This record gives sequence, structure tokens and C-alpha cells, in this order.
Amino acid sequence: MPILGFTVFKNEILNGEKRQTIRKARKIPIKVGDTLYLHWKLRTKQCELLKVVKCTEAIRLRYSDFCDDEDIARRDGFENAVQMKEWFEKRYAPKPDDLFDVIRW
Repeated sequence: MPILGFTVFKNEILNGEKRQTIRKARKIPIKVGDTLYLHWKLRTKQCELLKVVKCTEAIRLRYSDFCDDEDIARRDGFENAVQMKEWFEKRYAPKPDDLFDVIRW
């Protein structure tokens, strides 16, 4: 029962434009077939369940393997890979070998 919290892209999640998220690699990874509970502003008074979906794809990648990928960036809700890379640099300051999970529903 993986719970995923979001603070950006609410409308894109609700209308189906965003069907992917990229997260730091978990000890127990999300796998295909898992039921995902997508929440808005988890652990706040504004917390709201947005959707309950099934994981259709889960890929573990090094940061260097996806940071310049335009397709992954757009699927994740960014305009382009440059915008995605800026967001990740600010949020995680990742090293090239840091592992992330690309989770799709």
C-alpha cells in the first residue's frame, strides 16, 4: 500500500496528464501491480487523496541515466529536461550515481 505525496502538479495528476513520479530509491521498492495512493500535501491539514491507481511500471535508474531525458521529464510534468534537472538539483543535489525509482501508473 505505497502512499505517494505531492506538492506540485495537482491538476496534472487529476486530469491524467501526469502518470509518473520519480522518487529516491526505497529500501522496499514499489513494484508493478502495487496499489498506489496519491495524496496532495501529505501530513498537512490540506491533505487530500487525489487518486488510487495501479503501478504499471517501476524502473530503478541512476540520476545520470535520466537527468537529460526529455521524455521522462515531460511524463513527470516538466516542460523539458532542463527544468526537471534544475528541480532535482535544488531538491536533492544528486550525485550522478544516486539511485531513483521512476514509478508509472
